[in-house]
Amino acid sequence: MARPRLVSDDAILDATRQVLAESGPVKLTLAAVGERVGLAPPTLMQRFGSKRGLLLASAARSPAMVLRAVEEAEARNTSPLATLRDFVLSAVAHIKHREEPGNGLGFVQLDVADPEFRRHALAHSAAIVDSCARLYLAARKAGELRPDTDVPALARHTLVCFSGALQVWAVNGWGSLSEFLTEQLDLTIAPHLSQE
Repeated sequence: MARPRLVSDDAILDATRQVLAESGPVKLTLAAVGERVGLAPPTLMQRFGSKRGLLLASAARSPAMVLRAVEEAEARNTSPLATLRDFVLSAVAHIKHREEPGNGLGFVQLDVADPEFRRHALAHSAAIVDSCARLYLAARKAGELRPDTDVPALARHTLVCFSGALQVWAVNGWGSLSEFLTEQLDLTIAPHLSQE
């Protein structure tokens, strides 16, 4: 009979995300992740097979994390646009230092070069774009956005705004990340706001 797991996979993957933010995928070690959750590297090897397996499991979970964050933002807001802003800002609330988005760029290299990581990156992007499109459609229906708003284009532009703002802020450090991202998001949405 197998022993019950005292540390869940979700706890391990949360720790993996923390270590990734601090050191990036190249410098991440199973020992560093294991230290966060009180498990030895061989135990992580048993569960995930390798460092690559651990990173793939982290990447595979990211679309579900996007959907959960949107649901949580919806529970806190009644306006679709307020929900979207809340979702975007809550997605970066854990980022305290400019090095963290920079360390994330190492994952972008994997996403571009490795088909397995790319599949998860595309699913993550799709979760963001689809969620933004759903919220923008609701905002258009609620009269917050102009009726002629091209919702699919605006949803894609929001992903570009979000990703680009993280990289620009990591290099330039203009104010706080939340202030900078709010400014960029507002500039993206402003031309589409209803005049009513």
